[in-house]
Amino acid sequence: MSKAGKDAQQTSLLDVLKKKMRQAREEAEAAKDEADEVKRQLEEERKKREDAEAEVAALNRRIVLVEEDLERTEDRLKTATTKLEEASKAADEAER
Repeated sequence: MSKAGKDAQQTSLLDVLKKKMRQAREEAEAAKDEADEVKRQLEEERKKREDAEAEVAALNRRIVLVEEDLERTEDRLKTATTKLEEASKAADEAER
């Protein structure tokens, strides 16, 4: 093979290798971009989940407070009803 033929073959091989390297670089960059996007989506979903969990915890605390308030209100109602019954009996007895 002549020197010109060898040079052309080496240049051709070098061009092929450069092209493959460029393609590999582009594929790697595309994979990195895709990984970055998936990571961003994951972080977004994680934030949504954490926000939802915090909201559930706050609502659970609110439920406990409302239940405690209901208990106190029911106790006050029971006390007031008892006092009303006693006052009503006393009034009935006073009328006799």
